Amino acid sequence: MNMGEELYKCPKCGSQDSVWRGYRYNESGKKRLRKCKNCGSKFSPDDGFLRRRFHKEHIVEAVSLYQSGLSLSKVKDHMWQHHGVKVSRWNPSMVSKIFQDHKQFYGDP
Repeated sequence: MNMGEELYKCPKCGSQDSVWRGYRYNESGKKRLRKCKNCGSKFSPDDGFLRRRFHKEHIVEAVSLYQSGLSLSKVKDHMWQHHGVKVSRWNPSMVSKIFQDHKQFYGDP
């Protein structure tokens, strides 16, 4: 392992012995993959947005708009008009949970 490189824990076997091994692509973009040297499984390191459907930038923008006082309806309209992102299952408690989980990405509310 190189100096300064983070340790990544394999979610399958728990080993920290892994190497970068390509990319995975989906609707939310391109992410680097790691391959575990112990069990051979591939995984994406958790960047705080693991298993989210939308791009990290869109989530941060939407929650920031909501925290600054826009209603959920207006945030949904903004995301659709400016980014083509259709959000269908939002409620205030879900937005609050996302905000609490990812505070480090947002400015002061």
